[in-house]
Amino acid sequence: MKDGVALAADVYRPAGEGPWPVLLMRQPYGKEIASTVVLAHPSWYARHGYVVVVQDVRGMGASEGDFDCLRQELSDGAETVAWAKVLDDANGKIGLYGFSYQAITQYLALAGGAKVDAMAPAMGSFAPAKDWAYEGGALRYAGMVGWAQQMALLKAAHDGDRETHSALSALGGLEETARYLSGRPKLSHLKRWLDNAENDWDQVSPQRLLKGRALDIPVLHTGGWYDFMLEGTLAADRAFRTASPATAHLAIGPWTHMPWNGTIGGARMPEAETWSVDRANVAFFDFYLKNKGNPPPAFTLFDIGDRRWRTFDRWPATSQKTLALASGGLAATLVNDGRLADMAESTEGEDVLVSDPFRPAPLVGGHMGDPSGFADRATSDDRSDVAVYTTAPFAQEFTLCGPVRADITISTEAPAFDLVATLSLVTPSGSANVIQTGITRTKNTGSPVSVGLRAGFVTVPAGFSLRLSLQAAAWPAFSLHAQDPADAGEMDAKPLTLAIRHDASRLVISVLNEDTVHGA
Repeated sequence: MKDGVALAADVYRPAGEGPWPVLLMRQPYGKEIASTVVLAHPSWYARHGYVVVVQDVRGMGASEGDFDCLRQELSDGAETVAWAKVLDDANGKIGLYGFSYQAITQYLALAGGAKVDAMAPAMGSFAPAKDWAYEGGALRYAGMVGWAQQMALLKAAHDGDRETHSALSALGGLEETARYLSGRPKLSHLKRWLDNAENDWDQVSPQRLLKGRALDIPVLHTGGWYDFMLEGTLAADRAFRTASPATAHLAIGPWTHMPWNGTIGGARMPEAETWSVDRANVAFFDFYLKNKGNPPPAFTLFDIGDRRWRTFDRWPATSQKTLALASGGLAATLVNDGRLADMAESTEGEDVLVSDPFRPAPLVGGHMGDPSGFADRATSDDRSDVAVYTTAPFAQEFTLCGPVRADITISTEAPAFDLVATLSLVTPSGSANVIQTGITRTKNTGSPVSVGLRAGFVTVPAGFSLRLSLQAAAWPAFSLHAQDPADAGEMDAKPLTLAIRHDASRLVISVLNEDTVHGA
């Protein structure tokens, strides 16, 4: 680098005579791993006619320097791109690829001035404050503390600091880990992320840093309906698609953040429906870097209900449908008391749920639950601190496509509270498989609380139902409201009582239009 720090990379070359295009991945986990938790080994890409470069970012693996989460990737990324383009056997064309942190390094390299010919970011953040560390104003507690510990362990190993590595490895849980890392800002970024200062986020937000830049670069974004960074993937796709609609491609599968495989909800997908991200990446790069083959579809979406892939040349057209909440007042006590119904059935009743900080409701399914994905949360719905509202079985099949929103009016004495919403597909046998979840951390103003649930693509068969589940905690996926995440579980935690008012509460879903064309 220009400051004298040496960054280490492994370079894989095809057999035979070049020159070839270059594919570059920059990551912090050790260049030997090279995203193989989800992607094929770099040698597989090399065998398809690419010089493949996998680099350890500054301060990680075999690279020199000090790791400073995300902040270092603009200039280091741009310098590395310029270096890789003129490697031996390189033809001057370069593409960037990789998943998660390795996706964000692509955006930040662009922000640093890199000139690239194509990109294939998978499951990356575009605005880390909104689509990675926090959601709806709430810290993604378990994930952020766990990842911070992983990065601190890697940093300590890189620096040869055995004492810190041993101390980190011996920590007894999330709360203890958060306290340890928060008190060591030179070791970990966690304190900075907990402070949640806008000026800190501005330094590492691709969405802000790339504003006004030319994004007319061929790009293949890969996401998962249950990936916790899906909102980042969708935001990045919108930005690149606005700049160049013809060269923007988006594929969303039935996956969580990792791994990607041929299963959904524990059931194996038919072999014909298995879709390879690696093959899609090579076909994409072949077209844009080698003028070979055909361009990918504009949109490739997996229908979780039908368990099949569908392609579109534009985002499918949808209409909104609004459902009312109703019950006999026991939706938080009996799983079959609450109803989602047509607006004509709206009532003036309410349901009361109490969140006990000593046994907070966990989050099941979706992008942040345990287990995650298309998981059955029927047992969790039977808790007395979860209010449940279910439609009657539908007479005809239809397809949910796009975002879901729950507008819920709450009466409470608490000055602030969390509201967590889950939409599930209920089978005739009673399982409740999660379609998507969302959370909002809000002050008590008396106004309806809007909880945005993630986008989804699910065909609802005839005879099945939809269910909205509401709860006031999602521990440990999210920190408990009004607590310092570094001190979660301390004795000042208090019970939270919420009354859900039916007459001013709604569920708004997006339904695929019957006359939607351009699908396959």
